[in-house]
Amino acid sequence: MYRVLRRLECTPKNVHLETRNIASTSKLIVFDKDGTLLSFDKPWLAWCSRLKSGLADATAKAVEQDMTRILRNMGVDMNKEEIGLGRFAECSQREVRRELTEGFSATLQRVSKDEELASDIIDSCRKEGDGKFPLTDVKTLFHDLKKRDYKIVIATADCDQGIDMFLDDNFIREQVDFVMSADNHTDFPPKPSKISADKLCERFGVDSSNVVMVGDTPTDIQFGLNGEYGLVVGVTTGVGSAQDLNLAGAHVVLDDLSQLVSVLEGSHIGNSVLD
Repeated sequence: MYRVLRRLECTPKNVHLETRNIASTSKLIVFDKDGTLLSFDKPWLAWCSRLKSGLADATAKAVEQDMTRILRNMGVDMNKEEIGLGRFAECSQREVRRELTEGFSATLQRVSKDEELASDIIDSCRKEGDGKFPLTDVKTLFHDLKKRDYKIVIATADCDQGIDMFLDDNFIREQVDFVMSADNHTDFPPKPSKISADKLCERFGVDSSNVVMVGDTPTDIQFGLNGEYGLVVGVTTGVGSAQDLNLAGAHVVLDDLSQLVSVLEGSHIGNSVLD
């Protein structure tokens, strides 16, 4: 057995902890991608900047304020260069692209531009190298997990194009056993769907109590809880704060993934002080 400290009651300056026992036989570990394994802000702020520039160039900056407003409503503040909790960070890329396309199409119509232009510009925003901002040495982490007989799943709201970049840029394609993405949501509904959480267990023949979920948003935490996974780990490297993740019900919250293997081995507990 290994021991994990669960936050039961938290305030910005105080956390009360109790000991929780989790069986050490977990064989499946599910990772979110953006904000957990890969920097969220760097690639996606660059993506949003390309989007704004493309639309501004196409409309002689006539819709610049509209673009800023639409992105802000989804949780992206281009003025502060920050992405917080919101639809951009927590919905699937298909949903994000659909909402942006609809919003920008209406704006383009207002200035007598072809509304299909929005979709074309959005499609052109992804660039090679967007997967080269890992938050840890992912290859070494996955190697360590494989030595401990874990199957590795990436459950992300991103599309296959972004996932392929990430896998290839970090040389981890052979270490990942399955990807749940925005492009296979017909079979696996987006997080935090209990249907998908249960299907991952069925796919690998693993009891839910032997599954670990790792993510940076309340949606990730809820996904693990909906699946009744044995250990649900929050990391503060993405858009969710320690307080957000604790309040969502994470069993343990870590500063970064460098602590994860130690937690799984029962020799380290994450930082218990909230921001």
